[in-house]
Amino acid sequence: MMSLPDESEISLSGRTAQTDWIIGIAIMIVSLSCAVAYYLILSTIYKDKELFRMASYKFMFFLGVFDVCQCFPHFVTGIFTVNQSVFHPLLAKAMGVIATPCYVTFTLLTIFLSFNRFIQLSSSNLEMFFFGGKRWMIWIVIACSIWILFVSALSSPWATIRYIPDWYSWGYDTDLPFSKYVQKVEMCIEIGGIFVSAFFYLLIIHKLLKTKKQYLISKSYNAEIKVLIQATVITVYCTVLNVLWHNYTWILPPHLWSYTALNFMWICNSAVHPIIYFIVNKWVYRNKFSQFLYYFQSDSTQNWNKAIWNCSRSCFSIRTETENGKSDTYRSYPCLC
Repeated sequence: MMSLPDESEISLSGRTAQTDWIIGIAIMIVSLSCAVAYYLILSTIYKDKELFRMASYKFMFFLGVFDVCQCFPHFVTGIFTVNQSVFHPLLAKAMGVIATPCYVTFTLLTIFLSFNRFIQLSSSNLEMFFFGGKRWMIWIVIACSIWILFVSALSSPWATIRYIPDWYSWGYDTDLPFSKYVQKVEMCIEIGGIFVSAFFYLLIIHKLLKTKKQYLISKSYNAEIKVLIQATVITVYCTVLNVLWHNYTWILPPHLWSYTALNFMWICNSAVHPIIYFIVNKWVYRNKFSQFLYYFQSDSTQNWNKAIWNCSRSCFSIRTETENGKSDTYRSYPCLC
């Protein structure tokens, strides 16, 4: 990913024993917090059978799985940072084998999700053709196949990406013959993929603007705007992260704290989704909080809250009108996370 300076420059970097502890503990706290928040979201989606029947939510679930898996190696690198040791080269290599392939697969699933969103709004026939029945599994298999390829490449003795405690960041081992090729492929997928996602979301915005003129929508339009706000924030964040990670010399100075900032951006990538989910989709934390209160309420109150919850989580509808002004049909759309 990044080409770090020679270790002889460390004495000029500003790193101290105190910063080792501060950065290491911060890495562990942030990565653990991201994992817990993500678990709440994934468990909510998985347990809701009505939502999990939809291809979009299946993509979101698997995307989240690969995203949250990155939290484990990040947490371990916090321990590396505090101790200023990777303990064993194979342990450092193993963390790279987990982290990088998961992020590459996360990027691919982001592309697939944006494509699914566009097709869903464009044509029900195309949606059935690409994602109907069990066809959504083909896309998951494609993403998992790429994951296996990266895992195999980074597990081999010819390519390695490892965490460097001295610099609070990651770097490919350029002494190995195929590290640079793995890095180039990763860069193409991550940078190219995020722009493909942005392209699909621009098409979705265009589609929604046309939809606003054709349908009497208020609640549904606002719900789709919330989805676009979430998608825009995530896409912009990932674009900045991916471009700077692979081309940081364009803007950032070759300094310890530049590498540290980029590493925290990667870690916090797992926080962007939960934060946006909780802000845009109140039903997520409402569900968890209501489950907690459920055990402390009377039977009548429990039934009332259950009715409110079933109402609040229902899909929103778009009402279309015929030429004579009468209501024609209703089409339901889920408010995607």
